[in-house]
Amino acid sequence: MTTAVFHICSDYARQALYGELLRAIAAPGTRQFMYVPTRTAAELDVGRIAGDRSIDFRFQHVLRPYHRLLFRTKVRRILSDVLSNTPVAQFRLVHAHFLYSDGAVARKLQKAHGLPYLVAVRNADLNAFMRYRPDLAAVRNDVLRHASRVVFLSPAYREAVVARLPPALREIVLAKAMVVPNGIGPDWLAEPAAAATPPAGALRLLYVGDFTPNKNIVGIVAAMQILRAQQGASLTVVGGGSDVNGAVQRLLAQHAGRGVTALGAIRDRPRLQALYREHDILVMPSFHETFGLAYIEALSQGMPIVHSQGQGVDGYFEPGTVAAAVDPADPASIAAGIGELAARLPGIRTDCIRQARRFSWSQVGETYRETYRAIIGDAA
Repeated sequence: MTTAVFHICSDYARQALYGELLRAIAAPGTRQFMYVPTRTAAELDVGRIAGDRSIDFRFQHVLRPYHRLLFRTKVRRILSDVLSNTPVAQFRLVHAHFLYSDGAVARKLQKAHGLPYLVAVRNADLNAFMRYRPDLAAVRNDVLRHASRVVFLSPAYREAVVARLPPALREIVLAKAMVVPNGIGPDWLAEPAAAATPPAGALRLLYVGDFTPNKNIVGIVAAMQILRAQQGASLTVVGGGSDVNGAVQRLLAQHAGRGVTALGAIRDRPRLQALYREHDILVMPSFHETFGLAYIEALSQGMPIVHSQGQGVDGYFEPGTVAAAVDPADPASIAAGIGELAARLPGIRTDCIRQARRFSWSQVGETYRETYRAIIGDAA
C-alpha cells in the first residue's frame, strides 16, 4: 500500500534543507505532496524537485504582509486554497513542518477529513510565536493535543517547549514526542582526508554562518581575544549576510590585525570541508538555534564544536566528548568551552567523525517513513 503524505511548509522556499528532507524520505511505496504557501511571488517554485514522480508540489502566493498579525485569517486563507485546489482525500496523513502556521492548518484538515498529522516544532515557534503571541496559546495547545506525533529537532528544544506548556498537556506531548535531527548527505559522511597539522601552540577557531546578531559573532571575537592573551589563538570567519547596519563587518575589520580573518561566504563544499580540517574547533554559540547543520558538518570532518546551552544540538552529545555547551552571553564561558575541547585535541577527531554518522539524511528519511506507517496503522 502506498503511503501518501501531504506536507505543508510555510518556509520551504527559504531553506534548502526541506528539499533535502523530501529526497531523504522518498522511497518506493511513498508518495509526497508538498504544499508551499509563499509570502512573495518571487518564492514561487523555489526549490521544486524535478525528475522524481513520487514528489509533487503546489506553490501558492496566498500570504500577505497583514497575515503576520492576522493569524486566524492566514490559516483560513491557506485552508481555503488547500481544500479548493488539492486532492486532500488522496492522502493518508499530513506532515506539518511548523507548529503554529502549518500545524493549525493540519488540525483543521483533521477536523474536516479525519487526516492524522505529525507536527514539527522549530525556532520560530519557540522564540517568536510562543514568546510574542500568547493569544495563540489555545491554538497551539489544540494542535499539540491532537497531533499523532510531535517532532523536535533536538532534546534541548523538546525540554524548552514542554516546560512552557500547561502541566496537564506536558505528559500528553512527551508521550508522543520524537527527536529527529536534520541530516547531512553522503558527500559529508565519506571518510575525510587527514587534518592539517597545527602550528605549535596556536589554536585555530572557525565560525561558519550568517552575520545576524543572533549568531553572536561579538561574543566569539571576545572569547578568541581572551584565549589569544592566554595561549595564542586565531579566528577565521566564513559567511556574511544579514549584517543590516554593518556592525559585524566593522568588528571584523577592527580585529583584522589581531587574529581575525574574514573569508566571506563559501558555497563550494570541498573548500568548506578543507577549512573544517584546517581548523581545530568550530565556535557557534548562537543565542537561538533550532539545529545548526554547521555543527554536524564540522564533526564530519573531525572537528569538535562549541554550542549554546539549551539550543541547537544541545543534548545530543555526552559532556566531555566532542562538544562543549556554553553560555552565549558570557565570553569567558565561551572561552572556557573552547579550552575544554582544546585540551582533548587531537585525540577526539575519530570520535567526531563517528558521532556525525548519526545524522545521515538516509537515517532521517527512514525514521520518518517508519513514523508515517505507524501513524497510518494507529489511525486504521
